Amino acid sequence: MSYPLFIARRYLLARRKQAIIYIISLISVLGVIVGVAALVVVLALMTGFQDQIQAKIFGANAHLTVFSGVSGRPLDDVPAALSRLHACAPIRAAAPVVYEKGMALSELNASGAAVLIKGVDPAAERSITDLASQVRGDLAVLSLPGREGRDRAILGKDLALNLGVGPGDLVRVIIAQASVSPFVTVPRSREFEVAGVADAGFYDYDSSRVYISLQAARRFMGLSPVQATAIEARVRDPRRVQEASRSVQAEMGNAYYVNDLIRMNRTFFSALRLEKLGMSIAIGLIVLVAALNIISILVLMVMEKVRDIGVLVAMGAAPAGIRRIFLLQGLIIAAIGTAAGILLGVALAWLLDRYRLITLPVDVYFIPYVPFHIRPLDVAMVAFLTVGVSFLATLYPSWRAARLDPSEALRYE
Repeated sequence: MSYPLFIARRYLLARRKQAIIYIISLISVLGVIVGVAALVVVLALMTGFQDQIQAKIFGANAHLTVFSGVSGRPLDDVPAALSRLHACAPIRAAAPVVYEKGMALSELNASGAAVLIKGVDPAAERSITDLASQVRGDLAVLSLPGREGRDRAILGKDLALNLGVGPGDLVRVIIAQASVSPFVTVPRSREFEVAGVADAGFYDYDSSRVYISLQAARRFMGLSPVQATAIEARVRDPRRVQEASRSVQAEMGNAYYVNDLIRMNRTFFSALRLEKLGMSIAIGLIVLVAALNIISILVLMVMEKVRDIGVLVAMGAAPAGIRRIFLLQGLIIAAIGTAAGILLGVALAWLLDRYRLITLPVDVYFIPYVPFHIRPLDVAMVAFLTVGVSFLATLYPSWRAARLDPSEALRYE
């Protein structure tokens, strides 16, 4: 063991004459532990929140949505558009869908709720979204006729709760399109038999989605068998959605408009990233305060050890060796505090996520609890930054110690 490391360790472990230094050193280590643990937990919280919401959005929606190039018009030749879309290299699967906004009413809730109606092909939808895994039952029931020949519908979990309906009950869906007769013009409406509920785990979807079969949606919206509002597609590599979107747009041409999931939710994802950055900076100030504690402890140590430094220099110790003593002392404090803080932060994040200890109102935060996802890269970044800041904090005290004149240090001894 080199003498700078031996002396640095002895100074940190001293408990008698230097008791005050020992106490301050302990406080400095605790400051680093608290700062690092807090930063790890906050990063895990923000990462988990972002990952959970992103997973819900990606699971409930297609990666790409292809619309007609003329805004507001449906796709008139779906088979031709599907053929061109399947020829695009990034596309793994695609299927037509029909979207329409409306109102859903029930006997128990005559005031109703605003809904987004989505007509899907149950067989094809399995390869586009995770809807089939979110439905309590079989998605294929949408294609089967209900009582008295009625079309069937699957409602979002919270929407069904709001309307007070369950499987077998009836809901009336109203859309803005008009039904014209010789006597009166009224909004178009139709009764659907509830075939089940879907639980996407995302309140914004569970409180507003109504899923019906593609054929029923075409009849309801007055579309022909070859028309659809859009075509939804899933790409082969979800991490390159935006690149795939640009590639598909170039292949499809100006007759179509290709939108991707990231672009449609750009503001939301940007807000999540900005919030994570802001929280990291705010909590990172705790680590900065801990680094300032390291500066103070080393300055006090240099003042306390003036005589010892003078003796070491008189015995032939080089200024670089003196400097390394205090550099190592600060790095030991940082290393111990960082390691303990990471262990504490990872343990807290795991417990909070495993037992879902922090619940949330789903109508505000979209998800029922706060998730904590620990990324090794985030932990490594915290460790690197903490040790780096602590190293910078040791530079001035160690430089000052190396500049001490032994004759001045020992003059009054």
